[in-house]
Amino acid sequence: MGNSIDMCIGIHWGLIERGKHFNIMKPVQGFPQCSSANDKFIWNEDDSIYGMDVPAWRQTIHSADCNDEDCPDYCKNKFRGVFVKGVNKHVCYSYEILDSICMIIKFDKLRNEYFFHGGCYPGNQTYKLVPANPGEEHDFREVEIEIRDFSDPVIQAGEWTDYGYNFGHYWRYVSMILKILGLASIILLVYVAYDVKQIREKYKDGSGIPLGDNEVNKQIFGYE
Repeated sequence: MGNSIDMCIGIHWGLIERGKHFNIMKPVQGFPQCSSANDKFIWNEDDSIYGMDVPAWRQTIHSADCNDEDCPDYCKNKFRGVFVKGVNKHVCYSYEILDSICMIIKFDKLRNEYFFHGGCYPGNQTYKLVPANPGEEHDFREVEIEIRDFSDPVIQAGEWTDYGYNFGHYWRYVSMILKILGLASIILLVYVAYDVKQIREKYKDGSGIPLGDNEVNKQIFGYE
């Protein structure tokens, strides 16, 4: 079967008060030209040729080290694939299918335009594929499509973690800084406590009673 033909996914935008009228919407800028926008494919005259290439599925071929009887189960269990007996070798075919699409756009106030900023998935990918199970049919009606603004906090968190949302190493840094600050606070408290004791001992009145809190505050901080 091979790989699917890549779809060309672009974005247009418009103000809510103008309604959902495609002909008055503006295209999001900054997309590359789609690979299928060439003489091999038929395009309508008003179709945009700029967008991101998104496949419906991808095929992978694996060498199958098995005998004829065991190969169907071997391919299914190891690769979620199907077995095809070749002339010279055995092969398994596995497939990944489109699960979701997510793109980031960023508004330029000076130009009053939205620009394409990248994808929401690791490696700046604009789509996510998931393994397909042999024998199942897919019509791709439930593919989730998201368009997110660059200022979205979720996107900002993704930028820090290459959209893996694994904050383990960041939390290690935060934990280390907090430990250092905590240790510094303990040292400061011990120092202040010692300083207060020294001042109390130094400034006893004639009755031998240590100075009160107001006098100590005045000596250390300059106020009562």
